[in-house]
Amino acid sequence: MGRLDRYIVMTAGGAFLAALSTLTGMVWLTQILRRFDLVTSQGQTILMFFTVTGLALPTLIQLTAPMALFLAITYTLNKLNGDSELIVMGAAGFSQWQLFRPLFLFALVVTAVTAFLSIEGGPLSVRMLREQLAVVNADIISNVAQPGRFAALDRGLTFHIRERAPGGALRGIFVHDSRDPKGVTTYIADRGQIVSSDAGIFLVLENGTMHRSADKSGSASMVEFKNYAFDMSQLNASEKSAQASAGDIPFYELLWPSKDGPNFKIEDSRNSKVMGSRNSKIEGSRNPEIEDSRNLKAEDSRIRVELHKRLSAPLYPIAAFIIPFAFIGAPQTTRQNRNASISGAALIFMAIEIAGFGTWGFVQRYEYAWFLPYLMPLAAIVPGLLVVAGFIELRMPASVQRLTSALMARLDRLQPA
Repeated sequence: MGRLDRYIVMTAGGAFLAALSTLTGMVWLTQILRRFDLVTSQGQTILMFFTVTGLALPTLIQLTAPMALFLAITYTLNKLNGDSELIVMGAAGFSQWQLFRPLFLFALVVTAVTAFLSIEGGPLSVRMLREQLAVVNADIISNVAQPGRFAALDRGLTFHIRERAPGGALRGIFVHDSRDPKGVTTYIADRGQIVSSDAGIFLVLENGTMHRSADKSGSASMVEFKNYAFDMSQLNASEKSAQASAGDIPFYELLWPSKDGPNFKIEDSRNSKVMGSRNSKIEGSRNPEIEDSRNLKAEDSRIRVELHKRLSAPLYPIAAFIIPFAFIGAPQTTRQNRNASISGAALIFMAIEIAGFGTWGFVQRYEYAWFLPYLMPLAAIVPGLLVVAGFIELRMPASVQRLTSALMARLDRLQPA
């Protein structure tokens, strides 16, 4: 890599890091404010607070990296042209492909990082976040929650214990869960205890009942259980949507999902685990075979969506590089206005991003729509490469050009002398 290539890459790299840190920091701030109750009301340390909020950074970087790359490439090309460096390079015999090469190598680095975060880094951070939340929930129940007082573990989730027994056992447990729109569930148990195992951290209730209020169908149920276990990481409703979308499943399990594996059946392995239920009495009616079939189909569609989401994510940084380069990569004189070209590139990139998010609903409903997430970025990459190669020439319509020139002239007259 020559000196000119290093200069271009360093200019783009500095702009990319500035844009990435700004965009990620703005989104991360919302996570910090949402988790601030860990310190204020749940008795956790500052270290635990930043550990939980910091685990969201890999997923946030994956989402903001394409936008940051688009801003960096646009800034770099506009700066080179504004300083007349593109014109000088063209006069010295540099082709457009020689400018394309260092920026493309930089875009490939961003693409590789995005691919790692999408395929493995992001899901790993989500799994670690679930483990940390389980530790936080277990600590609240074991140490923070005071006997005789109601503690809100989450919005719509209330926990109460009568007393603490020696050895960490809890007596007189009451759990009221109103987060599910299908109905309110109440758990009452004589005793319980926090149990840690290889499968995670659980709150095991002993000798109790589960009451589920009437749902839309008008049915209610009551279950008497001997042992009932909560996965402590599932006590946060804000994390359920991420888990239900299969966002934390390892990539190899997405490629070769096992119907007997722990990640396939949500109802059995994630929402709740019943261990050793005996002498159970259930009131109400339901069809277990139909419900199981629906759960399996829903989980199969979630796995399909997550698989194609991870595989298509690296295409968006490439599109974020190709789109601005096709619009403003060619040298222009300082008399030529590039605002319209930059605006056109931004509109197309935003349309690609929005259309990409909109494809997931089709992929979840229709199995044959799997190609749509790949089609959106490729619809910009392929024409952009044809523009760079000279097979397609981008020309602004004469009417739009006259309108833009008139607006810029009016703005110039409004400026003070």
